[in-house]
Amino acid sequence: MVEAASDDGPDSVEITENMGEWFVRVVRNGTASISTFELESYARAFAEGQRLRLGLRKEENRSD
Repeated sequence: MVEAASDDGPDSVEITENMGEWFVRVVRNGTASISTFELESYARAFAEGQRLRLGLRKEENRSD
C-alpha cells in the first residue's frame, strides 16, 4: 500500500515499525509517500533502493 501526501521537507527516506508492520516514508520534491511491509528485510531493501534513487547516503547514526 502506498499513500501520498503533501510535505514541505527535504528529500528523505525513513523506516518505522508499528505493531509488527514496517513503514517506509519517502519524501521526494515535497511529496511524501508511505509503503507498508510485513517483513523488515523487505522494508530495508526498499528503503535502500529509494535512497539510491534519490541520491541520498545512509546516515550512520540512524536506526534505519
